[in-house]
Amino acid sequence: MLACESTVSRCLVLNADYGYLSIAERWIDALGLVVAGKAEVLEAYPEVVRSQYLVFPLPAVVVMRYLVRTRRRHAIFDAPSKQAVFTRDDFACQYCGARVSMKSGTRDHVIPRSRGGPDTLANVVTACRACNARKGDRTPSEAGMHLLRPPRPLTDDEKLRCLLKTVRTRERTTWLNCLRRLGISLWASRAA
Repeated sequence: MLACESTVSRCLVLNADYGYLSIAERWIDALGLVVAGKAEVLEAYPEVVRSQYLVFPLPAVVVMRYLVRTRRRHAIFDAPSKQAVFTRDDFACQYCGARVSMKSGTRDHVIPRSRGGPDTLANVVTACRACNARKGDRTPSEAGMHLLRPPRPLTDDEKLRCLLKTVRTRERTTWLNCLRRLGISLWASRAA
């Protein structure tokens, strides 16, 4: 039986090419990868995990020893999710500049979907409800509105911010320090 006295539970799992693979929600899953020889620890938390005879460092960041192929054909943040769009646009309406929250803001398709506009980050912006209603099913120029910034794909830093938004501060700090120290960009090796 393993025992751990830590409240830290999550581990960042990197693929063999050092690209983002997943977040292990339970420390025992990450430790299982390490003990089975499937992954190597890049960074550990100060806490340890004890069994009757062994002591293991609690993994914070691990890298797989072999490339894990996933069924995902697209990069993780290609979809214009509300979180991704709002993070990129700094939670500000791209028409009037008003601050929005996840509850008060909306996503707006610059070229409306009804006119063949794609549902991609290059066509979706953050909008307050008033501006979205005012624009309606028109382009910004037809509605007499101007974009503060044009829509675009997420930068690596914005992807990382989206990924780490729901992670505890201590985990986020540990992961970012490890990635920076080793010069790892989670998406640099990914093919588009």
